[in-house]
Amino acid sequence: MTWRFNLGTRIGIGILAAFTFGVAALLFALPTVFGGDRSGDWMVLLTGLAMAGLGTFASFGLTAAVRTRVTLDAQTLDATVVAGHSALLVPHFREVSLPLSEIRSVERRCELFRTLGLFTTREALSVVTAGGARIGLFSNTLGNASTLPLDEVADAVAAAAGVPVTDDGTVRTKGSGLYGAASSSWSESPLDQASASKARRIALATAQICTALLLLTFLLRACL
Repeated sequence: MTWRFNLGTRIGIGILAAFTFGVAALLFALPTVFGGDRSGDWMVLLTGLAMAGLGTFASFGLTAAVRTRVTLDAQTLDATVVAGHSALLVPHFREVSLPLSEIRSVERRCELFRTLGLFTTREALSVVTAGGARIGLFSNTLGNASTLPLDEVADAVAAAAGVPVTDDGTVRTKGSGLYGAASSSWSESPLDQASASKARRIALATAQICTALLLLTFLLRACL
C-alpha cells in the first residue's frame, strides 16, 4: 500500500511552475522586443525576477510532491519524506525504512503557528521507535484537500504495527512545515483544552477573514 500526492496536485503545481516561468520569460523579453522608452524597464525586469522566483519555488514544491511517498507492507514502513529545507527553500528529503516490529507508537498532533502574523493550524504525523527515536513523517494544513490522507495513513500504520494512534493534543510551534515536512522533535507541551479550543477558533476566524478579503478583492476587480 502506497500513499502519494494525487496526480491532480502534481499536475497543478507543474502547470503553476510552467506558467510563472513563462510569464517571467515574457517580461524579460518585453524591453528588447518593444524598445521605445526604457525608463520603466527596471519595473518590468523586477516583476520578471519575482515571477521567476515564484516559478522556482513552485518547482521545489513539485519536486516535493513527486518524491514524497509512504509505503506500507506486511513487514516494513518505507517512506521518502521532506525533512526541512535550505535557506534558499530547496527541500531536503529523508529516507525511512523501519520494520513494523520496531514501531512503539504512532502519534499525531495539531500544531498552531504564525505565518506573517496570522494564526494557522496543521496536523502532523510521526512514529516513535522501540529505541525512543521519533521520526516525523508528514504534516497537512487543515482544510487542504491536496495533501496525503493523514488519518488513513496513521490508522493503517498503527494497525499493521499493532499499536494505537496516540493524539498528542494541540501545541504552539515554530516549525514551518513547508512542503508537508513534519518535525522529529516534539518538545512542546500541549495546550490545555480551553486554550486549544480558543486557538482553533482564532485560526478558523483568520482563515475566514482571509477568504472573505480575497473574494472581496476579486469582486472589486470585476466591478471596476
